[in-house]
Amino acid sequence: MNFFERRRRRKTARHLRHELRHARAMREDVADAKDLGRLDRAGERLAAAESAGTAEAFEDACAEAVAAIRTVRPPHRFHAVAENYEVIVVALAVAMSIRCFFVQPFKIPTGSMQPTLYGIEFRDQAEPGFWDRFPLNIVGWSLFGEGFVEVKARNDGFFAPQAMRDAEGDWIVYIDRTPHRVRRNMPFRRRPEEYLRRGDTIASGRMRYGDHVLVNKVAYNFRRPRRGDIIVFDTSGIAHPQIRRDTFYIKRLVGLPGETIEIEPPYLVVDGRRVLDPPAFQRQVERTYLGVRGYTFADPRSVPRPKLAAPGDSLFLEPGRYLPMGDNSGSSLDGRYFGGVPQRSLVGPAFAVYWPLTERWGFIRR
Repeated sequence: MNFFERRRRRKTARHLRHELRHARAMREDVADAKDLGRLDRAGERLAAAESAGTAEAFEDACAEAVAAIRTVRPPHRFHAVAENYEVIVVALAVAMSIRCFFVQPFKIPTGSMQPTLYGIEFRDQAEPGFWDRFPLNIVGWSLFGEGFVEVKARNDGFFAPQAMRDAEGDWIVYIDRTPHRVRRNMPFRRRPEEYLRRGDTIASGRMRYGDHVLVNKVAYNFRRPRRGDIIVFDTSGIAHPQIRRDTFYIKRLVGLPGETIEIEPPYLVVDGRRVLDPPAFQRQVERTYLGVRGYTFADPRSVPRPKLAAPGDSLFLEPGRYLPMGDNSGSSLDGRYFGGVPQRSLVGPAFAVYWPLTERWGFIRR
């Protein structure tokens, strides 16, 4: 008997011994004593045939073990379906447990953390290209999170000039009193009061999905939040008219409890000292993004007046409160407007971009 035959025997015998033990453990209290004795004899014969029996004797011992198991534990009528269902249920339970207690995925909806993390954005593209047609477009969507999208008129009528934003910040436009939802920043292709027919394109563009990140939900059970962490926090405890309640925001943690925060564009100032560490703050000062360099003041026209809107403004963080700010401070609704957030609202630090596959894929730099 060569090496591979011995290895095959060991694996087969080990599997059958496990099934014999499992059958006895499950049915010992209800099975007939003769059937339980058959299990024991099948196990003894299997052990003897494994070590010294011929190939025929080993196959007979395996067949006897299978028959003994089926006598004590008859297979279900739809056992294959039941086994697959059980595997799926267990996998879902494990996945949900991981999501609830350890790691949770989040998507970046806006550009407030650009260029560190990107939200949903559009590039001007009026018509679909070669790679934007089915089935080739599946590659772009599934791997790189981008593709051509358009909004078409669902009825005939005039394109109303009035438009409003919904809770997501998207545009709601009307064609003869029929609402149409257009994502924010999607380029419009029609002029107000233009007459449209059903199927005409209202807006179109090349959409790039925001980065999807993984958040460590247990990190702050073992360490304190650190300056420079990219944090996800719950907005339920923030009383501000411009903040969407019962949702999650992602920003960079810039201020810790007991500190006094000021802004001296482009620098962030903590307790009278400019912050340049960790390296994310150095990069923030050195780069210019969309015409804004480093940290800027909040819009002083906002109501209520922001906490950090002009030179001389300062914000003291009470014990247990942390200050979040967006890296793209020119387009971020953050702690400059509503102040610090309580530690209980912090979900955890984001540590990796898992989709799409762009230059930001992988672990996030601090």
